[in-house]
Amino acid sequence: MKTVLITGASGMDGSILSEKYLEKGWDVIGIDRWNPTGLRPNLINCTGNEKFTLETGDITDKHFMEQMIKKYQPDHMYNMAAISLVPESFKIPTVVFETNTLAVLNMLESIRYHSPHTRFYQASTSEQIGENTQKLQNTESKMLPTSPYAIAKLASYHLVRLYRKAYGIFGVNGMLWNHEGPRRGRDFVTRKISLAIARIKHGKQDIVSLGNLDSFRDWGLANDYCEAMMMMLEADEPDDYAVATGETHSVREFVEHAFDAAGYKITWEGEGLNEVGKDQDGIVRVTINERYYRPSDVLYLHGDPSKIKEKLGWEPKTKFKELVTMMVESDAEGEK
Repeated sequence: MKTVLITGASGMDGSILSEKYLEKGWDVIGIDRWNPTGLRPNLINCTGNEKFTLETGDITDKHFMEQMIKKYQPDHMYNMAAISLVPESFKIPTVVFETNTLAVLNMLESIRYHSPHTRFYQASTSEQIGENTQKLQNTESKMLPTSPYAIAKLASYHLVRLYRKAYGIFGVNGMLWNHEGPRRGRDFVTRKISLAIARIKHGKQDIVSLGNLDSFRDWGLANDYCEAMMMMLEADEPDDYAVATGETHSVREFVEHAFDAAGYKITWEGEGLNEVGKDQDGIVRVTINERYYRPSDVLYLHGDPSKIKEKLGWEPKTKFKELVTMMVESDAEGEK
C-alpha cells in the first residue's frame, strides 16, 4: 500500500491533496502544528477515515521531520507548510526563512539519507517573479523577488533543483500562480473580499477596506492546481512547472465580479487613498486603507502554463469569473 506524507495538511492545498489521495486508496499522513482547540475544519472529510493519520509537530524541528520521514518512508511527499502571507513576511523575516527555506533543506537531507525513493514536491510560488513584468512568466523567467517570503521560497526552489541534480532525488517545484477557493484563509485578499461581501449581503457588515486595487494576478482554482501537483509526482521524470491559467486580472476586477455575484453593481469615484466603490444605491461599499499596502509590492503576475500542458497534459478547468462566483456563494451560504 502506498503512502503519502503531506505537511501543512490542514491548509487549503494540503487538505485537498489529502482528500484526493484518500480517494485513491493511499495511506495519508498529514502533518500539522498542534493547536489548543484541535479544530481543523478543512480536514473534516479526512479525520474519520482509517487511512488518514494526523501527526502534530513543527516542520522547523529537524529531528521531528527526520523521524517522520524515517518512520513512514513515504512514496510521495508534499511540502505544503509555509508562512505564506506575504505582508506577514516583512514582520517576521527570520521565522519565514526558518520555515520556508531551512526546513526544506532539512527535509531534502532526510530524504537523501533515510528515504531516497521518496518523490518530493515543493510548493513554489509566482511571487518569486517579483519585479519582472514580462507578459508571460514561467520557471525560465528572470526572478526578482520583492519580499522575504518570495526570497525564501526562491532559495528553496534552487535547493530542490540542486538535490535533484546532485543526488538524484525525485524532487519537483510546482511554481503556482495565485490559486484560491472556499478554503482559502481569511487573511488573503480574495477570501477577505468574498467573505466581506457575504456579510454585507446578510447585513452583518457595511464596507470592505482594501489596499492596492491595481495589482494584477493570475487566479485559478486550488482544486485544479492540486491535480497538477499530483501529475508532477506521477511523471516519468522530475521537472519544475509553472501552474497558471494564462489570464491576468486586477484586484479591482475581482472586487467588481465578486459584488456582481452577490447582486451589487460597483462604480468607482475618487483617486488614490480617497477612492471609494459605491453600489447601485450610492452606498459606499469599498474604501482604500494604506495599511493594506505592502512595503514592496508585486504589481503584475501572468503565468505561462504551456510547459505543463505540453508535457503532462494539464490545463485549468475553472475560469476567473466562475472562481469568484464560487467563493462568494460559498461564503454567502456560510453566513446565513
